[in-house]
Amino acid sequence: MEPVNYERVREYSQKVLERQPDNAKALVLSGPLGHYGLSVIAFLFVFEDANVRRYLQLTQSELSSYHRKEKQLYLGMFG
Repeated sequence: MEPVNYERVREYSQKVLERQPDNAKALVLSGPLGHYGLSVIAFLFVFEDANVRRYLQLTQSELSSYHRKEKQLYLGMFG
């Protein structure tokens, strides 16, 4: 198995976020700790249960809310 190219993972994640800004997986992988993101995501899928799914849904909902508020803020500033 070849080692993971974290720079490429980060680049692909950024491309996904351009098209799907609320994609939680891409958000985790594109961040400064993206190399840990792979382990976290693998762990969540291996041990997926109702609590994990609920946490992911809540996180995604919060991110969506944050992005909406951020967009409104920038529209107010530069709109």
